[in-house]
Amino acid sequence: MNHKLKTAAGLAALAVAAAPATAPAATTKPAKTAKAIGKVHRTSKSTATLKVRYSCKAGTTLWISLKQSKSGKKDARLKKEGSSKYAHTWLQSHRNPIKCDGKKHTHTFTVDKVEPGSKGRLKAGRAWLQFCVTNVNDLTVSVAGWVKVA
Repeated sequence: MNHKLKTAAGLAALAVAAAPATAPAATTKPAKTAKAIGKVHRTSKSTATLKVRYSCKAGTTLWISLKQSKSGKKDARLKKEGSSKYAHTWLQSHRNPIKCDGKKHTHTFTVDKVEPGSKGRLKAGRAWLQFCVTNVNDLTVSVAGWVKVA
């Protein structure tokens, strides 16, 4: 009898150990607190600037990205995950400074072809903007939308 009780207790312990852990609590959705001001300005064959008004309470790194189709027109594929394979042009940067103190800031950010994967040359038309601020592994600000390229 004692052997059966130990076996049952052992099986129960294994069942608990093998059960999947509960999912971690959902993280807070990133804020939508950034807006492009005006048009993207091409400053060279491989560089462009865009003025953005933003605010963030926390964050240390900004990733800003502009993707464009070969025609310079809107292409819905650029809005999807993995869209860089459809982009004819992709300028980006993780190197722009960002200030996250809960206040509104307006700053002109630069994108270029320095980072791996970047390619092409912007032309007048539309580009898909992604503006993302991260704090370690958390996405604190995430805004995406079409912007005009001058």
